[in-house]
Amino acid sequence: MKIFLINRPVTIYRSVILLLALCSQLTYSQSITLPFFEDFSQNKTSLPNPKLWKNGGASINNTFSINQPSVNVATFDSRNSAGIPYNFSNKFAYGGTDTLTSVAIDLSGLTAKDSVYLSFYWEAKGLGELPDNDDSLVVSFLNDKNQWKTIWRQEGISKDAFTQKILSVNKTEYLHKNFQFRFETRGRQSGAFDMWNVDFVYLNKKRRQIDFYTRDVALIGFKNNYLKRYSAMPLKQYLVNPKAEVNDKMIVGVQNLQYSVKPEGKGGARGVNFIWQVSDTMSKTTYLNLIKSTVNVKPFINKNNKTEPETNTIEPITKFSKNEAVLKFTQKFVYQDVGGPTNLPDSTNNIPNELLLSNDSVSIYTPLLDYYAYDDGTAETGADTDQTLGKVAIKFTLNKADTVNAVRFNFTPFFKDISGQFFLLQIMESTNGKPSKVLHQQSVKVRYATDINGFIEYPLDLNIAVKDTFFVSWTKINEDVIGVGVDKNSDFGANIYYSLGNEWIQNKSLKGSLMVRPVMGYKIYSSKPTTGPLAGEGENDKQFTVYPNPNMGLIRWNFENIKSVNIFDVSGKEVFYKETLDSQELDLKDLPENIYYLNFSDGKKNFIRKIVVVH
Repeated sequence: MKIFLINRPVTIYRSVILLLALCSQLTYSQSITLPFFEDFSQNKTSLPNPKLWKNGGASINNTFSINQPSVNVATFDSRNSAGIPYNFSNKFAYGGTDTLTSVAIDLSGLTAKDSVYLSFYWEAKGLGELPDNDDSLVVSFLNDKNQWKTIWRQEGISKDAFTQKILSVNKTEYLHKNFQFRFETRGRQSGAFDMWNVDFVYLNKKRRQIDFYTRDVALIGFKNNYLKRYSAMPLKQYLVNPKAEVNDKMIVGVQNLQYSVKPEGKGGARGVNFIWQVSDTMSKTTYLNLIKSTVNVKPFINKNNKTEPETNTIEPITKFSKNEAVLKFTQKFVYQDVGGPTNLPDSTNNIPNELLLSNDSVSIYTPLLDYYAYDDGTAETGADTDQTLGKVAIKFTLNKADTVNAVRFNFTPFFKDISGQFFLLQIMESTNGKPSKVLHQQSVKVRYATDINGFIEYPLDLNIAVKDTFFVSWTKINEDVIGVGVDKNSDFGANIYYSLGNEWIQNKSLKGSLMVRPVMGYKIYSSKPTTGPLAGEGENDKQFTVYPNPNMGLIRWNFENIKSVNIFDVSGKEVFYKETLDSQELDLKDLPENIYYLNFSDGKKNFIRKIVVVH
């Protein structure tokens, strides 16, 4: 038996951003002016900036690409913004997939002498699925007759390095008040197939065809996490032996995008200073705020795109003022000499300084809350067993005895909509490192989250006591693909086991982590209303989802007709109230970082959810 990835033998890889949120897509009708620059580094959500883009399914992230020019890219695949395939009725369907279109840009009054060019970096595949020969990434321009003209096309190619492309916008038909450019892809429409990544998009005048370089040093993200064995774990488990749980170093990727004055990138190094910060967003405790000595960063090499690592030594954090924590690790430049290059060959790049400062900081979060996770919160693809009644189990090793009260799954849709289909969820003991005795099992239904990287929580009917090592297992009951999300950026595949009968086999083919998270701690089961802010919680609360969690300010929920929301802090004090809601979202960016209880009411029932707000 093999574990299969999108109906093919598995191959997989690595990542960065833990927290993704969704925001409303707004419309801006007024034309903007030059320059147009976007490296997606300021995105706090998976949706493109509506002041610059009209989105048609592209996702902003820092996990699907390899050695990108700067933090965050726009990814194109065969799923819409919510992660749902464009065609659920035919698994072989082929056609147009994602698009990303600029807002209108005023180029009126310009002529060919103004030398207008559009440049961008592109990558095929990255950590996703390789586009085939008949798949494509296309760039089109909107002319003065409101017609889209294809300017450039790239067919599928095995290329894990970013390549820069520069296109002329000097024809008279494009130099009008409402010019737009568009990225669009074609491929298989039934899942996370045929992936492309785009970054560092720049449109301006007074440029040249050989304008390849930028006097900019950019951070691209963390190469590893704070924890060794997990990406998240309960604080009480961590505190048993912090030193054993923590990596000695954390590594950040850095790109120097300027011209190298010597062959093979041996010249033109840039000296920069870094700030290294460590804090707990829950208690507002700062553990470290260090200015590091000057580091020389070698130039970016366009043909192989190798990044420079910046290493930070780690000491285990052992003191916490609360029983939960979300650790935040931030690397940023103190300063750097940004701006268009001066006296450098083959370049007239003049990106404004303030735009180049946007990629000077990256952060990664480590939740020490109430659950275990191997994944980083984003699913590059999905995986499933290849036969009916196939079983999959994931190993979790405790530092001390505990209880499991729920399991969270990320399901990545492939081929057809199987929401509502049953599967068997089990908690199992470990014998000689493999699954053995079933401690608990219950039948549950597949449900898709309402955001592209969301989790569905399945509360267990009982608290299940576990001693040291246990397994979360599930069994499918037919041949339909139940695609469980795969994080290709963290390779904990050795903790995955599968079985078609009586024998459990350790996985050796899947290089990644399945996005399944057991929730720990004893849960009180009672039919009596609780006191304080949790009063009125009912059975329907199990179906009510608030996301994302942890949250950076904008929350959404999956039930309509909510009439009011009360928010309480952990002491039970009401800190927010709103009624007459006109959408299924709420902006909480003004709330301080903390744990909150949200009481939603539709006038008949109350739905209570605990969220963590981080900034």
